[in-house]
Amino acid sequence: MKSTILFLIVSLTFVSANAQTKKISYEYNRFLSIKGTEYSVATVESWSKFKRIKSNLLFINTKTGETKQIDFPDDANLRTITQIKLDSLNINVVLIVANTIDWNDKKGIEWNDPMQIFISSPSGNEMQQLTENNYSVNTWSINEFTGTLIVSGYFDTNKNNKKDTNEENAILLYDLTTLKLKKQL
Repeated sequence: MKSTILFLIVSLTFVSANAQTKKISYEYNRFLSIKGTEYSVATVESWSKFKRIKSNLLFINTKTGETKQIDFPDDANLRTITQIKLDSLNINVVLIVANTIDWNDKKGIEWNDPMQIFISSPSGNEMQQLTENNYSVNTWSINEFTGTLIVSGYFDTNKNNKKDTNEENAILLYDLTTLKLKKQL
């Protein structure tokens, strides 16, 4: 009888201890072959039992098998990954639109937090945030003749970390050859 009770106590302790371990799984999603290069890029999402906890980018040299991971903040939401290749202007970059800032401090980045634009080299070795943290991207377009990235969105002018009627809507023009802001409209 004592050995049965001891066995049950040890078994229940082991089962409850194992149930507390956090299992994290990884998923590779949204592969993009970067034209004109030997590189591809994929999103890497880390999941706990109930939610996504991290999104990163993995650049893969398909010739050598070497990889380069770009880390984003916990809870970041990588929205779109697009190659911009303009041979006439010698432009070949990867544009990433992502939610990376928790504006409303609700313990995590959500769909209604601001979106930023990041630009990466095809290899992932060079990465730059293009838009400021106090600017939220709505949409963007490329003028292929001038190599200009046109971004529409708004600045959080009253610094209350949410979109309201007092915000300053703005169109930003970026030169993709220098990755600098050309003009704010």
